[in-house]
Amino acid sequence: MFQRTYKVQGEDVNDFMVMQNRAYLKYTSKIVETFLFVNGFTRLKMNKRQVGLQNSNDQITRQKSLLFTQDFSVKITFDTLSFCQQKMTVTVAFFNQKEELCATVIRDLFWFDYKSWQTITPPKNLTKFFTNKEILEQAS
Repeated sequence: MFQRTYKVQGEDVNDFMVMQNRAYLKYTSKIVETFLFVNGFTRLKMNKRQVGLQNSNDQITRQKSLLFTQDFSVKITFDTLSFCQQKMTVTVAFFNQKEELCATVIRDLFWFDYKSWQTITPPKNLTKFFTNKEILEQAS
C-alpha cells in the first residue's frame, strides 16, 4: 500500500463545501503519478520510452463527505494484473483525519504504446512495483 496526505482545496468542493467526484478522480490520478515518480518513472522517462498509462472504468463509492480544508489521506493498492498483463485494477481509498473510510475509487489502468497506438504489457522493470507487496510497503 502506498499513501499520501492532502488537504481539501477550494477548487475541490461544491457550493456546500463538500468534495466533488472530479476531485476524487484528480487525487486518484495524482497518487498513481506520485507512485510512479517515487519509483523512478517520471513523465519524462515514460515519454522517452513513448509509453503511458490510460485509465478507464472509474467507479466511485462514497461513504462520508470530505469537507473544505479537511486533511485526508489517500491510499492506493494494486489489486489485479490481468492474465495478459495489459490491464491493472487499482483501488484508491480516501480516509479522513480519524482514519474513517470516506470514499473508494476503483480504476482500470492500461499501458499504452504511443508509437503503435496499442495497449501493451508494461515494461518488466515496472511490473515488479505493482506485483511485489514488499516494495509497495517500503515505498509508503
